[in-house]
This record gives sequence, C-alpha cells and structure tokens, in this order.
Amino acid sequence: MTAEPVPTYQLKIALRDTSPPVWRRVTLPADTSLGCLHDIIQTCFGWDDSHLHSFAAPRSGRPFVDFDAPLDRDPVRDADEESVTVAEMLPYEGGQLEYTYDFGDDWRHQITLEKSLPTSAPDRRVRCTGGRRAMPYAEDTGGAWGLQAVLDAVADRGAPAPEPWTDLVETMREEAFDPADFDREALDRELAGLDPRPPTATPARRSAAAAPGGRRCSCGEVHDDEYDEDLAAEFVPVRPVSLAPRAELAAAARRVPLIATALRLAHWCRGGRAVTSREVLKPALGRLAVQELELWAQDDELSALRPAERDERLARLRSSGDLPCLDSPWCLALDTDLVEISAGTARPGAGLPATAGDEGVLELWCRALNDELDGLDDLGALGLPPVLLAALGMQDEDADGLAAVVLRALYEVPDGEWLDTALLVGALREGLPKQEARLVELLFLQILDQAALLLADYRAAEVETGPETGRERDHILLDVLGIMGNTEDGDDTRLPGTRLRLTPLGRRGLREYLLAGGVHAPLIGELADADAPTLLDALLDYDQDAAHTEITGWIGHRGQGPAAVQLIDACAGLEADAALRRLAAAPVLAELDEPRALAVLRKAAASGVPGCAETAAITLVGRGEIPEGHGPELQRWGLVDHLWGPLGVADEAFATFLDQEGDWVLPLLEQAADDLWRCDHPATEAVLESAGRHLRARDKALAKRLRRSATKVGSQRRR
Repeated sequence: MTAEPVPTYQLKIALRDTSPPVWRRVTLPADTSLGCLHDIIQTCFGWDDSHLHSFAAPRSGRPFVDFDAPLDRDPVRDADEESVTVAEMLPYEGGQLEYTYDFGDDWRHQITLEKSLPTSAPDRRVRCTGGRRAMPYAEDTGGAWGLQAVLDAVADRGAPAPEPWTDLVETMREEAFDPADFDREALDRELAGLDPRPPTATPARRSAAAAPGGRRCSCGEVHDDEYDEDLAAEFVPVRPVSLAPRAELAAAARRVPLIATALRLAHWCRGGRAVTSREVLKPALGRLAVQELELWAQDDELSALRPAERDERLARLRSSGDLPCLDSPWCLALDTDLVEISAGTARPGAGLPATAGDEGVLELWCRALNDELDGLDDLGALGLPPVLLAALGMQDEDADGLAAVVLRALYEVPDGEWLDTALLVGALREGLPKQEARLVELLFLQILDQAALLLADYRAAEVETGPETGRERDHILLDVLGIMGNTEDGDDTRLPGTRLRLTPLGRRGLREYLLAGGVHAPLIGELADADAPTLLDALLDYDQDAAHTEITGWIGHRGQGPAAVQLIDACAGLEADAALRRLAAAPVLAELDEPRALAVLRKAAASGVPGCAETAAITLVGRGEIPEGHGPELQRWGLVDHLWGPLGVADEAFATFLDQEGDWVLPLLEQAADDLWRCDHPATEAVLESAGRHLRARDKALAKRLRRSATKVGSQRRR
C-alpha cells in the first residue's frame, strides 16, 4: 500500500538579536522530527554541534532535548526531541518555536511556520528557498553581541583585531568576508545531504510525549489527566471572536504609515538602488528617498524645519540608518522580503504584493506586528532601573508572561469595549505579598505603555491617554525598592488613565499572535464544516450569543435531518466526556423542529443505545412529547448526567459548574434530592457525594439530603 504524501512545511528560521537579521527559509516534510530539525539548523547557520541545545514553544516552555546527549535530564520536565514531529509542534501557520544552541552563548533561533504546502508526490528533500546575510563561523564568540563585535571589527579594517576574537577577525579579513553575501545555492546543496526523518524514539522513550491517560496540548507537551493548578491558566479557553472581511482588513493594513512607507520604498527600488555593506541605502540615495517619497513628513524634527534647513540637515547625513523615518520602514521592507539585496543592490523582493489591492499585505502587517509584540518581553526596553531588576532577580520570562497576559486580556475584550486596566491589575496582584504585588503593578504599567504606543503605531488599537501619572509611578517604584518603607496608602495608587480597545485590524493581529504562541483562538463560524463531536467539544467554551451563531450556521450547512443523526451519534456512551457532549448538545438539539429531524429523535429514543436514547428522549420531552418507554426517571437521569460531565473533568470544574448554573441546577436538586438514589446512571453516587460536599457551605439541609441519597446508592450496589 502506497503511503500518502505528507505536506511540505515552509519555515523561516531567524537568528534572534542580530541586526540586520540573519535568517534562512527552508522547506521540509511536515513529519520531520525535531531531532532532524536540529541537524538542519546546525547546517543553516554553520554550527558544529559541539554544545547542548533544546527546543521550546513560546509561553509554554517545556524543553525538547537530545536524549542521547551526555547530560542529566529532568524526566518530568524534559521530553525527547525524537518523539515529536515539526507538525505537532507547529500546528498552525504563523506558529513559532524557539531553538537554543549553546547554553553559555545562548544562540536563540526563532522558527516560524510560514506556509503549509500540499505535496503531490513523496519528496523528502530539505531545500533552502531563501535567506539573508552570510553567517561566519561563530562558535564560542559569546553570543549575538560577540558576533556583532566581530562583524564590526571585520568592517573596520584600519583598527587592530580585538581580543578575544583576534584570530577569527584576521582570518575573515584575509578571506574578504562579506556579511551581505548569502549563498543560497551552496546551502541548498548542503541540505540535500540530510535525511528529514520522522521521529525515531523507541516506544519507551516516546512515553513521556505520548503517555496513556495524558493529553497533548498545543505546546507539544502531554499533561496528566489529573487536575494541575499550575496548568489551569494555560487551558482557560480563549473567547471566540468574529473577524472583519479579509479585503477590508487588508485595505486597513495598507493605510498603516509604516506599512505604506515600506511598500513605497520597495517600489522606489525598481531598477536597483546601491546599498552599503550594512545593507542600508548609500547616504546620497538615502537623502534622495527621504526627499522624493517625502518621508521627512513623518519625522517631527525634519517636518518642523523650513525646506532649506531640511536640505542642509539631510546633507549632513552620514548613514541612512541614522534617520528613523527611513530606517524603520527600510528594515521592515528587508525583514518581510519587500526588498531583496544581491551583489550590493536592493530591488523589489518576492514579498512585494503584485497589485495595489493584493490582500497579501495583511500577512505582511501581521508578521511585522508580531515581531514587535515579541519585543514586549524585553525588560531592558521597559525602562526599569537595573538595580530594581537585579535586586528582585527578575528575568525576561517574568515580563514575557505578563506581556502575554496583557495582550490576551485585550484580545478577550468584546468589540467596541475598553480594556479594564484596574480590574486586570487587581486580578494580577491578588494573593501576592505587597512588594511582589507592587512590582507586578509597575511592570504592568510599563508594558501597557509600550503596548499602547506599538498598537497605536500599527493602528491595531485606539488609545486614550489620561492625565500625567509619572509621580504616581515613581511612588510605586520607591515603594517596591523599600525606600519608603511600608506605606499605608501604597496600595491605593491611582492607575493611569491610558485606555485601549482593539480595532478590527488589531483583533486579527492579536489572533495571529496567540496562534503563534500555540494558543487556540477560535473564530465564530469556523465550525460549519466540523463533525458533531468537534462542534460539541468547542461549544463548551462559547458564550450564549457566540454559541447560537455557531449552532445556526452548523445546522444550516447540512440540514436538520443529517444534523440530528450526527448529533445523536456523538452522544453515545456513559463516560464523562460523552456527558459533556450531551450537555453541549442540548441547545443544538433544541433548534431542530423539522419532521425529518424529529423522526430521527423518535427512532433514537426507542433504540436503547446508552446516551443516545436518553438524549433523544429528553429533547422530545422538551418539545412536549413523551416518548414510549421513558417515564419520570428520565429527568433524574438527565440531571445526574449534566453534573457528571464537569465532575469527570475535575472537582474544581464541578464546583464552577454549580456556581455558574446554580439558578437552574439547585431547584432541580432540591426537588429530586430524596429520589436521585433511584437513578440508574453509573455516575449517580459520585455526583451525589460531590454535590453534597460542595453545597455544604451554601445549603446544609440540601447537602445532607444529597449525601443520604449517595449512601443509599452505595448500599444498594453492595447488596
């Protein structure tokens, strides 16, 4: 039997913290193992595999490492890189993965899934399809900052080669190393010799990544089925949203000044424009671009000058990189392939949209925004005093987690509403000691400021700035440092008046940001083609309005008769997950009223199939029809089944369900408490015991009646 071809993944692998950025674009089979991807990255950047390495998904963090390497591993925390495929780690286009090589120098590589390409025939070759900047031999140079020092020294041939890179710099000078001379064809030939193998880990070594009873999340990690407090936040679902039409969003993206300028610069390069070894326009051409494209209008200093003064100021320009109004859009054009450089000449690149109305500009905008959002985790860029960060042992990941919380909270705000910063800060501070709470508040305010500026520049959010709050923020800073001692009014500092709310374009951009971080961000209407189990599993996380929209579209897509058949089939079984689906199925089945659908329900009610029969019968009773063979016990069965679903997930989920649905659940429990022991549902005893325990503080009498019924179930079972 011929194996089906797997998709081909197009990855962009960028060496982080390099400027201009060093990156490679490769294609490979989607089922390639992470272990093989390690070999590919080593080849792409000229590493010699003499140090340790690891893979991890952003904001999830579980390391995937080489289990054959001579080191001590944490059997709980670490996973085998040969146990998982690239496709499993990058389930969405735009998804990202980080590869770190040499834990001393910390060479960080950002891997982005740009496209999933269909494959018509088996083709397991790795190919290089693009890249930027040559990569010298950089082992043990001290990381990205050391590499930059080496490149600067090579370019400055009149200066002596600095320590400790003297030999390397002199060798590169002798070989006339050109950092702009990336040889794609040579790298492609090297990659052709690699075997993009699927995972090769033995079953025993795979057990950590595919453990029975566990579940794989989008980070590639398998979590135990038992409830874990530390993982609770990770699995809180993202609210489903609607997006504006793609053409409308693309038009909005083209109006963003930075994007519009980058596009104009790319078109301006038709015919070729000379660049320096640092890949910026030569000074004379930089001046010409600023004048011809009127980029000076975007610079507060230049736009305030008279034309003659502006010309004089530009005449003194020593490098095109010295003008933000030119350098920022130029870097964006290079990073997004709007402009490509070859043999010292810049020309329009493959990423330049073919027409003025090309919707591909939306992906360009999203990519640029996401690159900027990733920078929000840089504590150094937040302007906090180094003494504060050092004293409290702060690391970049501390800001990273908070930045992700802020951006996700903004994404969750309904259309047209403002982010409630006070409510969010209160939730972040809850339960923390005073100093830590104040630090969280300070970090939040700094991140909020940075996010506001960034999102406003990209027209991703509307921003309203309140009164100046520098004095209040200084008050927080002093309080954190302990200079003011334990002030009584320290916790009452008024939050700044800065307010944010997303634009339609911003909602699209933040959704791409979440997807890149491995967070599933559903869209209302995307389930129209899904099967019934997928629909029901997803509806558990939808609010009432979103659920109704999704249900209506799903039924309309297939018709009521087929919808009834698929829904009833999905309700079979008495396990907790089947009970959850039946809970979600109730409002969907309630929408069915056509004769063909009702006929399906009547047949299912008489079938005797566990789960299916009861669900169909309960639906018919809701329509005023008593199906043959079902009596008063049906209501008791349905009540126990509805409670069994959340209880099967976790005790905490059960408690939450009782709190949220108490208005209708508690009256039914009150009415049936003394008779529920007669219910023949296999989960009756567990449900009654848990309900009695959780309701003890709220209604002691009802809790006692439920526990008494649970005792009767146990006694009856032991007879």
